[in-house]
Parts: sequence; C-alpha cells; structure tokens
Amino acid sequence: MKKLFLILIAAGIFAGGCAPAVMIVPSYIQTVGVAPVKNATSEYGLDTLLTGQLIQAFQVDGRIPVASPNNADLVVNLEIEKFDLIPILYDPKTNLVLQYRITMTYNLAAIDQKQNRTLVEDKDKIHSYFYYTSQYVGAITQTDPQAQAQMADELCRTLVRRVLEGN
Repeated sequence: MKKLFLILIAAGIFAGGCAPAVMIVPSYIQTVGVAPVKNATSEYGLDTLLTGQLIQAFQVDGRIPVASPNNADLVVNLEIEKFDLIPILYDPKTNLVLQYRITMTYNLAAIDQKQNRTLVEDKDKIHSYFYYTSQYVGAITQTDPQAQAQMADELCRTLVRRVLEGN
C-alpha cells in the first residue's frame, strides 16, 4: 500500500511538470512571423543576431509554426533602443575589466494580422546580462561576441514566452 502511494505521488509530480503553459494567443492564430529587428543603436550586427535568434526561439518552442512575416497570422516586431556595455568589476592591480554588464532597452509588439490588433506590447523594457572577461581567473569567461550571443538567446526565449504566454 505504501509503495502504491509513493508511485502515485511520483507519477503525479512527473505528469504535473510536463503540462505546457497556457497560451494567450487566440486559437485562430496558426503561424507566427518575425519581422527584421530594428536596431536604433550603434552596435553593429545586433539586429541580424536578434532576428535569427528570435526565429530560432519560436522554432525550438514549436507551439506555433514560423512563417514569413508577410504571410503570418501573428507578427512579432522588436526594436532595440539602447545597448550599453558597462564595466562592473576591475582588477585592483592592473585596472583591467574583469566583469561587464550588457544592458539592452527594447520595444516589443506582437500584432494579430487577422484582426489587426496588438496582442502584446512592451515599451522601454530592459534586459541585462553579466559576464566575466578572460582576465578573471576562476570563473567561466566569455568574449564580447559570445556574451552578446548568450544574451540574445536568453532574451529571445524570454520574448517567446512573453508573446505566447503573456509572461
């Protein structure tokens, strides 16, 4: 009896953790498109990186197929307003930067093309990412391009959840 109870509890825990989150997107939305990201900063290549990562994040999520923005039921628009690379930690002996914070300010809009209305809109949202440079000993270090790619991946997964689940 005790074993049966433990098995039922374990099955309930595993089954409860597998349910997908509830989507806020209406059921008539069958495809999502990602418009090219607009980059209002001087950081070269940020728009290309984020457009590719956002498309990939929707593909990996897999709940709504990705289509061309011209043919999609839901179009996601992202505009990067500000990009800052801020030194956080310095080596006291050499004065080299040991840790940076990347901060990006963005606007997000998810537009229902079928009913011509905005489902999700965020203005002046901030996403930050911290990383250590190669001068820091004892931590996992990243180059600037690696840190930007990691930040883009984190941000895009967050944006997919925001668009589909409202989180």
